[in-house]
Amino acid sequence: MNNLKDLTICPRCQTLHKKLPLSKKEEAHCANCNARLYKNYTDLPQRALALSLAALIFFTIASTFPIVQIDFAGSFSSVNLLDAIWQLLHEGYIFMALFAFLVLFLFPLLLMGTLFIFSLLLVMKKRVFAKWVLQFMTLLSRWSMLDIFFVSILVAMVKIYEYAHIHFGLAFWAMAFFVLLEIYLTRYIKIEQYWDLWEEV
Repeated sequence: MNNLKDLTICPRCQTLHKKLPLSKKEEAHCANCNARLYKNYTDLPQRALALSLAALIFFTIASTFPIVQIDFAGSFSSVNLLDAIWQLLHEGYIFMALFAFLVLFLFPLLLMGTLFIFSLLLVMKKRVFAKWVLQFMTLLSRWSMLDIFFVSILVAMVKIYEYAHIHFGLAFWAMAFFVLLEIYLTRYIKIEQYWDLWEEV
C-alpha cells in the first residue's frame, strides 16, 4: 500500500500517480493528459527566498507610487493602490473598500511575507516553525487577487486610450513584476512542492 505522501493527483484530469524521483530540473507529467505534475527544484528554498524578497520590494513600490497618470484635455490625474482603496471608503463603499484592502493589499503582502519567512526557515533548517508558516501561506494563496486587479487596469487603459494620454508610473511596472513573481512562486511552483520541501528538512 502506497503512503499518501508518495502519491500525487493531476490538477487537470484528477488521475492518481505515484511520485517518482526526478533528476535536476526534470518534470513529471500526467500519463493521461500530459499536464505538468511536479518538477525537481533542487535550489527552491534559496530561489524562493531571493524572489520573495524581490517581490516584497516591488510590492512596496507598487503600493506607494502612482500606477498611472492620465492627461485628459490638459487635466492631469494620478492614482496609486492605497489611494484607490481610500477613495472607495470615502465615497461610502465600506464593504467594497474593506474587501479591496484585503485581497489587493493585505493578503498579497502577507503571502509574499510568509513565503519569505518559510524559505528562510527552510534554509535555517527550522522544520517545526516552517509548518505553521506554510499552513498560513496555503490559506493566503487562495485570496490574493492583485493579478486580477492588474489585468483590470490593462483593460481600462485600452478603453480610454483613444480619449486620453496615459503615462504608466513606476508603480505600474513594479506591480507587473510583482504579479509575475507571485504567479511563478505560488502557481507555477505548486504549493505541494513546498510541502515536499518541508518534509525533506
